[in-house]
Amino acid sequence: MSLCVDIHKKLGGFSLDMQAEFPDAPTAVIGASGSGKSMLLRCIAGIVVPDRGHIALGEKTWYDSTARTCLPPQRRHAGYLFQQYALFENRTVAGNIMMGMRGTKQEKQQACRALMERFQLTALAEHRPAQLSGGQKQRTALARMLGAQPEVLLLDEPFSALDTHLRGEVRQQMAEVLARHVGVSLLVTHDFSEAMQLCSRAAVVSGGRIVEQGSCIDLWHNPKTRACAELTGMRNFFPLPDGMQPNDSAPCCLGIRPEDLRPACGGDTVTVSGTVQRMLPGIHTDQAIVQTSHGMLLWTVPHDADSPPQAGDPVMLSADPDRFHILKIDKT
Repeated sequence: MSLCVDIHKKLGGFSLDMQAEFPDAPTAVIGASGSGKSMLLRCIAGIVVPDRGHIALGEKTWYDSTARTCLPPQRRHAGYLFQQYALFENRTVAGNIMMGMRGTKQEKQQACRALMERFQLTALAEHRPAQLSGGQKQRTALARMLGAQPEVLLLDEPFSALDTHLRGEVRQQMAEVLARHVGVSLLVTHDFSEAMQLCSRAAVVSGGRIVEQGSCIDLWHNPKTRACAELTGMRNFFPLPDGMQPNDSAPCCLGIRPEDLRPACGGDTVTVSGTVQRMLPGIHTDQAIVQTSHGMLLWTVPHDADSPPQAGDPVMLSADPDRFHILKIDKT
């Protein structure tokens, strides 16, 4: 069943206006800091009440401002993984995991043992959160969330509190959790590569609105908005040349990825000229920072380039026509 969301929430000078239908598939909610993605999860979970709108999982209404329906969080059966895990410091690992479980004491203990074995926590059963590493806290929070047998998983930037060397390990476990869950899963992140590794679909959030939705692969190859393009790693944006403005009146710009740029050649219809300001060496490629009339441009230069540029060189760059992207500029 799908999760349907149509809500409005005013927070000071910020407005959240979200309309989306999330299917039975892992979906990344991706956006820059302050875009509203975490607030969306809090509204879905019932932690924050919208000003108006509707939230429903299948035929079950969770929130409806017109009907004055607002189920409390515990009746929504949504598992929420907080950025900082929100473990109970006065409880052991086993005690935290059993929080929210339903059933007899024996059934809870049996389910807890199974989850501790699944997440390699058995030896830590009597430890308290202060005695755990970041990865161990993450696994404990995951086990606690799954112990309540939620219908919907809400994961709020689950790797943000982890050191870089732990993220790969925990990411594998998260991929397994998402693959085994039957139902809606929403993963909040600002990292598009993380979204692609863990989710088949994504919703791009900018300025409190969902501006694009689709498969992660399609959004990577064919972004329609600057907000989405920036999240996928596109760094170069220019005013549209004459004749390229779409028929609708929405303001647009031209985007190009650093790795898609090359020296211009005869027949190129779109070119940009500038001067190399600095070369940044890399393992497989170098990065050229080029000053143009539209600002700084980033150009990825292969190590085997015929004539690698040097600081101070004038350059004229272009790309194959299908590498240029016409992008709507979001009104935030």
